[in-house]
Amino acid sequence: MRSAGFTLIELVITMVVLAILALGITSYIGLGARMYSDAAEREQVLGQSRFVAERMVRELRNAVPNSVVFSSTSNCLQFRPILYSGIYTNAPFEQNGTSMTVISPDLRAISSTPAAVNGRQLMVYPTSAANPGGTVLVNSMNTVDLSTARFTLNFDSFRFTRQSPEQRFYIADAAVQYCLVGAGSGRFNITRNNVLMAEGLRSAIFRVTDAVLTRNSVVNIFLQFGYGGNADMFFNYEVHIPNVP
Repeated sequence: MRSAGFTLIELVITMVVLAILALGITSYIGLGARMYSDAAEREQVLGQSRFVAERMVRELRNAVPNSVVFSSTSNCLQFRPILYSGIYTNAPFEQNGTSMTVISPDLRAISSTPAAVNGRQLMVYPTSAANPGGTVLVNSMNTVDLSTARFTLNFDSFRFTRQSPEQRFYIADAAVQYCLVGAGSGRFNITRNNVLMAEGLRSAIFRVTDAVLTRNSVVNIFLQFGYGGNADMFFNYEVHIPNVP
């Protein structure tokens, strides 16, 4: 009577078949894991690149007129955001004065906390970053008529040198700098006021075109991002600065 069991050949064949199946399954799982890792890395780079590009565009559209400048030495794009704006009805041009009357819905929104303008730079007719027009620090704000958003801005004795054609004024926030910082291996990072905003930048071009009589100032932004050995994510923006002096 023969006992049941496996022969050596059957055992070897079984091991070979199981090894082939294990190899195939491992390769399939490894391929899926690599695809997932690549997709996750790509999504991360795409997300941060979109974030920094959209933020730059939105902030540039709210920049003080003619305050945008790019320094090729420091690789930084700098501008002054508008904090509050409006029109003035009278301001000291002929002789020194200590106040000006303005109309501004922006200021009406902070009328309950007028100290928010203290120490801010008040500008009238800024023509360039190097020549920001008549600039003086605001000391305080008084409400004249809240229903018409009319206020008085107070400052030290001062005289504005140029009259704005549309009687516009701007109160500027602190300067903002977007800089390209080398990260090695031909890559760059983008920082905003020394805070990291995006990684994986392969190349970038910033070009500022000053305003002329037929159009406003234009800022061209070209950003090229990539992940792994690829660099196939491009962002090309033409930002028109809608504000005028």
